[in-house]
Amino acid sequence: MNARRHVLTAALLLALTLAGCTKEQALQPTETPAQAASTVDELVHQAATALPAGASLKFNDGGDNTPCDDPTDNGPAGRVFVEKRYQIVAPDGAAWTTDQVKSGLVAYWQQQHYRPIDDRRADTIPTYRVETTDGYRLSIAAYDRGDHHDFTLSGNSPCLWPNGTPDPQ
Repeated sequence: MNARRHVLTAALLLALTLAGCTKEQALQPTETPAQAASTVDELVHQAATALPAGASLKFNDGGDNTPCDDPTDNGPAGRVFVEKRYQIVAPDGAAWTTDQVKSGLVAYWQQQHYRPIDDRRADTIPTYRVETTDGYRLSIAAYDRGDHHDFTLSGNSPCLWPNGTPDPQ
């Protein structure tokens, strides 16, 4: 009798768990790409406050409707994400080491409680990527040009519906 009760309890818990994991959950509204682009810009510019004195950002590349073909959230197809990449510009005559640029950003992101998702600071092209609590991702990369390093600061959104909802509008 006791074993039967355990089996019925386990079956009931499994049924309730599966009922909570419906496709409807994945079809919830999201931010629009325009809202996400604003958030990405805000996150990147907030992070830039941790760069060495005199640094500025120059927009390099990005898009507001990049297909989310390989979502990390295992969600449905048909969504897009926003990505923006900025070149970090040093003041005239300044040259920074990778540690000078990255250490401040890493410390800032740790203070924000962002989760590190890729730490390749020791690689040939050093990179460091974090994820915010709401799924936005930020990264810093350094490119050795011989006499100096070029740095990029990038951000991207989680997967979004093109109109903010799964239904066409």
